[in-house]
Amino acid sequence: MARRLLGPQNAAAVFQAQNDSDAQDSPQHNSEHARLQVPASQVRSRSSSRGDVNDQDAIQEKFYPPRFLQVPENMSIEEGRFCRMDFKVSGLPAPDVSWYLNGRPVQSDDLHKMIVSEKGFHSLIFEVVRTSDAGAYACVAKNRAGEATFTVQLDVLAKEHKRAPMFIYKPQSKKVFEGDSVKLECQISAIPPPKLFWKRNNEMVQFNTDRISLYHDNAGRVTLLIKDVNKKDAGWYTVSAVNEAGVTTCNTRLDVTAHQKQTLPAPKQLRVRPTFSKYLALNGKGLNVKQAFNPEGEFQRLAAQSGLYESDEL
Repeated sequence: MARRLLGPQNAAAVFQAQNDSDAQDSPQHNSEHARLQVPASQVRSRSSSRGDVNDQDAIQEKFYPPRFLQVPENMSIEEGRFCRMDFKVSGLPAPDVSWYLNGRPVQSDDLHKMIVSEKGFHSLIFEVVRTSDAGAYACVAKNRAGEATFTVQLDVLAKEHKRAPMFIYKPQSKKVFEGDSVKLECQISAIPPPKLFWKRNNEMVQFNTDRISLYHDNAGRVTLLIKDVNKKDAGWYTVSAVNEAGVTTCNTRLDVTAHQKQTLPAPKQLRVRPTFSKYLALNGKGLNVKQAFNPEGEFQRLAAQSGLYESDEL
């Protein structure tokens, strides 16, 4: 009855005292008991280690299928540019991720890289997008508990070939009179089509007025039309063509002169030589038909004016 009230620690002390007294009485019996005694700490450790193994087995048995928490949207990328597809996936154990392009596996190489970061973030990187990269991409995540899939469309836009502007023919210098119209014409080749700037003596030319207009077509022909030219329109004209690939410039000269007043020379007085023709008689007033058919009277009149006389020797 006393042992029940002592508790486990006091009871152990009582048993230990009894054992010591027994050992003094019989040393041989004490040695045999020491060989058979097992330390209580090892027993606890063995039981505790067995419990840890059971706990680990219970944790490993908990699997969670993959689940995409973030997926990319469909993309349209210009050829030759950089592209990146980012997504986030969860699952236990951590799922393995694979990419497929139109049903074919995507392999990592110099232009395609698959990156895995912490907390389930993954990326598919295109260092330089090519036309062959276009298509439907499927991303598959797998683990022991299952798999998950998402698809994304990548459209590759053909790279626009660019060429700096260049003159096929340049505007020519011209000289015109006041009040006339003049055209300064040129043709420019460029991809994409350039923006045009006209200057007169380093000042921008104002278009879409009653006098000055600018025309151009798809072939690159450009015409600067100036109507009713005056002295202010004279000077150095500069045309510049600019696009993303470069710029080109050309200068031309326009000279404007005034009209000169031309006076008509006075008409010369017609001097008619005397004639003795029996067919015609001309004077400053025109043709005298009567005298043409009566030459004898005219002959006598002309003879008197000239001082001629009829010789008897003829």
